[in-house]
Amino acid sequence: MITERNSCGMLIKQINSELEKNANNALRADNLTLSQIAVLSELDQVPEKQLSMKQMEKKVHVAQSTLAGVVKRLEKKGFVVGAESESDRRVKVIRLTPAGEQCCRRAEKTAALHEQQLLSALTEEEKGTFLNLLQKIRGSFH
Repeated sequence: MITERNSCGMLIKQINSELEKNANNALRADNLTLSQIAVLSELDQVPEKQLSMKQMEKKVHVAQSTLAGVVKRLEKKGFVVGAESESDRRVKVIRLTPAGEQCCRRAEKTAALHEQQLLSALTEEEKGTFLNLLQKIRGSFH
């Protein structure tokens, strides 16, 4: 019998809460938040290491006003620079700095360590199955 305590949704929520808590604790050493890492990661994944504010809003699913605050804090830390687009001066672009790239490398190592800990109770076969099932569920929302 499925109860609220052992429903898939509740278990996923509990795992997510624990992951967020662990990630925020790890990021605290660099004085960063998950939102800031999300922005840095998106910039790091594109070849030109820059995106417009509008593109970033869509990628990280936040409002313009929220993103503006996140970007401002990242600029103060030297991880990004904001500039006008060369093709359209009305468009603000965010560019990843070398310091931002270094921060991404540290965050990747930390994330890999946390994922290893998360999946440590599973066999290699179970890890593959688990990932496939998560992707299938996520795909059902689109």
